Amino acid sequence: MKSRVPLRYLSRMRDMPDILKFSLGFAFRKRVMAELDYRRKDGRSRPMKQVNLKITNACNLRCKTCAQWGEKGYMIGQPSSVVKETVPLDVYKKMVDDISGFKPWIYIWGGEPFLYPDLLPLLAFMKQKGLIGSVVTNGSFLEKHAEEVVAIGWDSLALSLDGTRELHDSIRGIPGTYDNLMRGIAAVQEAKIRCGTRKPHITLVTTVSKENASYLDKVLDIGEEIGVGLMLLYYAWFTTEQIGCRHEAVMQRRLGITPSAWKGYLWSYDEIDPQEVVQSVKRIRSKKYSFPYLFIPNLDYEDIPRYYNEPDNLFGYNKCIYPWVVTEIMPNGDVATCRDFPDVVVGNIKADSILKIFNNEKYRNFREVLKEEGVFPICARCCGLMGW
Repeated sequence: MKSRVPLRYLSRMRDMPDILKFSLGFAFRKRVMAELDYRRKDGRSRPMKQVNLKITNACNLRCKTCAQWGEKGYMIGQPSSVVKETVPLDVYKKMVDDISGFKPWIYIWGGEPFLYPDLLPLLAFMKQKGLIGSVVTNGSFLEKHAEEVVAIGWDSLALSLDGTRELHDSIRGIPGTYDNLMRGIAAVQEAKIRCGTRKPHITLVTTVSKENASYLDKVLDIGEEIGVGLMLLYYAWFTTEQIGCRHEAVMQRRLGITPSAWKGYLWSYDEIDPQEVVQSVKRIRSKKYSFPYLFIPNLDYEDIPRYYNEPDNLFGYNKCIYPWVVTEIMPNGDVATCRDFPDVVVGNIKADSILKIFNNEKYRNFREVLKEEGVFPICARCCGLMGW
């Protein structure tokens, strides 16, 4: 049941050997070495293979499916001091120096990363240090910065696309976002041609919602038109009040905290028509596209309705090794153990080295608790478990 990167995607990386080399090494770490770390009795792990930087909480859109800024998002109602908090560039540079020797993948997200004022200088510094990575963006500011992103030699852009123009704008909550995204992609593609480079690699990311469930194949058609390198389609991350309350009880009992991020995932997933999703997937699989695509999680047709109707069904994803391989840094510098549910904080890069934090007592204790529990209730629809 595990998601797999399509072989066609890896074959496309032949012209980008650094990304290909990393992808193969990452697969080995995830499938082999992480299992060895998982079995350790002391909760320790080898240095992280991926660092996720949630570089800002701020976002210019209000997307319907967003756990942060959607209707029930956990960022709604937060004071401006929280929304605007960021880590200074010099602190990030110190963190990059700490990890540059073993070169983990850098995954930058938000909020909207281009709202972090020093994003481009940070990307340039990371490339100077030999790091590779991706930026996840809604594309609103991509046209303005396309030339510099390409000139820096940044490796990958993951761009959110939910449908055709009207549908995308409706889901994203702001008119004109589709056109902004398309202009940004075109600007990057043109800059790549001028510079004679294949970077950044462009991935389109789509989240299934009640609005686009019947039109997923149209999204891939757009990907074909614009020459995308890869498409990722997420069946959506969500939860229920009952699962969230069970999760709270476990976290209070085992870790002494009361998590709240899960409440952002209480959106109207139950309004998605599973049969519309099934038919969309069948149409996609009946076509031939020039690019590879991946559904996350990897489900058979008969399991798609169960995914929405049985929100606590794990579909065989009953062990999470994510905290042994990946670490999360929040916009205020806090280091968390999970990207989707960053309630467990184990340190802060303003005070300690990320390498020290990754195996400190709090991190090791979290790993041991996770092993003992198997997974937490909230994990049934978590990107860290089912989509990674």
